[in-house]
Amino acid sequence: MTSRNSMIPNLAYDGGHIDVIWDNHDKAVEWYKEFTGWGVEGPFLEQKNSGRPFRSRKKTRLWYGTWLVSFLTDQKIGHLASDRGTVDPNVRWCWGTRNLAVSHDLFEKKGIRVTPLYTGPDGGRYFDFWATFEGTRLTAYESLDLPLDSPRFGTGRVRIGVTDLKSAVEWYKDYIGMGVHEDCSQDGYVIMKLALEHHPEHFSTWCLEQLRSGAFTGKVDGPARPYVVVHDNEAFTKYHGFLRNSGVEVSDIWVEGFQAYFHLYDPDGNRFNVTKY
Repeated sequence: MTSRNSMIPNLAYDGGHIDVIWDNHDKAVEWYKEFTGWGVEGPFLEQKNSGRPFRSRKKTRLWYGTWLVSFLTDQKIGHLASDRGTVDPNVRWCWGTRNLAVSHDLFEKKGIRVTPLYTGPDGGRYFDFWATFEGTRLTAYESLDLPLDSPRFGTGRVRIGVTDLKSAVEWYKDYIGMGVHEDCSQDGYVIMKLALEHHPEHFSTWCLEQLRSGAFTGKVDGPARPYVVVHDNEAFTKYHGFLRNSGVEVSDIWVEGFQAYFHLYDPDGNRFNVTKY
């Protein structure tokens, strides 16, 4: 998909990060393995005394490109900072499951905080749940297209709550390069699309949904962060500059080895994360 703006690279959804408190990292790995049904991909990565602004780092990669990450730092690093114990963001990282009610019942029996089952803006069935001991909110949705032998949770999508649906669609076109997949604005939502990393024959979906009147809006740096990726260093840097010059609130670039990251906020304060490797 080619962006309407030549300064926007072809971004692709590439999984994401869940920020985990350092002392909880090993427990979090076991929790997510148990309750998502996922395994660990690749080696556990730990780095100490790196000379960078963090003292130590732990990273564990689970299935579907989901990284659990923990840092010990001597200063607040903008891209790494997470808000906990406050209002949840209007960005929902959603994971599909064939057995929504079964998963919901299991979580309730295990004492995991969950919402009741509810109908989402797209007519699908959902529930929100919060990871035990850290309160990170994630969302489950019913996906009968998943293979019968799938783990409890499969590939994901993202829902983003906005105050002005029509303006948000144009903003995500103009600054993220998204295209419209399904225009259901008369029903209060629009399904947008971006490329899907490693699967050029498919695309990722992003649901922009009209927030109810009086809903919270504003910046929340939630611990669960879906990412899009661009691989060209020059394009990554130019895109960051384009956003900043266009008046979009954007973080500084955070460099970690061969990878780099930044995030930006849409007009409603929703955080959008970009990486380069």
